[in-house]
Amino acid sequence: RAVAECAEALNGRIIDVVREVAYLTNGQCESVEEALAEDIMALEATMFDEFLDNICRHVAGCTKLGSLSFDRKGSDRGLPGGAEASSPPTPFPAYLSACLLAIVRCRAQVDRALGDTTIRRSQGITYQYLAMATAADGVVAGICYELNERMSHMSRPQADRFGNELQFLMNTLRKYLSDDMLSVAENCKRMLFARAGHKQGGDGPDGLMMIEELERLGRVYVLCLGE
Repeated sequence: RAVAECAEALNGRIIDVVREVAYLTNGQCESVEEALAEDIMALEATMFDEFLDNICRHVAGCTKLGSLSFDRKGSDRGLPGGAEASSPPTPFPAYLSACLLAIVRCRAQVDRALGDTTIRRSQGITYQYLAMATAADGVVAGICYELNERMSHMSRPQADRFGNELQFLMNTLRKYLSDDMLSVAENCKRMLFARAGHKQGGDGPDGLMMIEELERLGRVYVLCLGE
């Protein structure tokens, strides 16, 4: 809320204040406005940076993959083809749900305080986009770290599944991800598919079907983050 007050002041209220006290400034209105703007921007920078740090800490706790011993498909457990047909419906991955929900909550928090069009004066970008980009980069960084740490212990089906889930995440968050983080995610995805035995990557029919299924299961998040 403090950031919202600062943003409102920087985007217009300072001028009103300076106009009201113009008779006290001996014609130095511009100097007064600049001094006020500098002080408010310093406060806004401190408060917004603290908010972004809180976002990073929060999303970091949502990127845990859980146990690799739990596989959602019968093929991962080595079951015969017929056994997979009788297995329960595939759920949306819990770690993806936690991460995407954290980003949606971040968006709602910023929208409630600042709206979706308020521009940060120092950067010329909306507060909403800056918060979403920070959250998205934090999520992908955390998940890629987890995947790299566990990759040597993954089976081929597990690596294939995580590679497709990472591709789904990249597709969903692409508009918010920095170029550096997209590069990190691409490298991680390539290593996962290499471990899964895909010489040409995971873009075959099975991979596309899995991503489509993830988009169906996670359609609420896709809709919320794709606007």
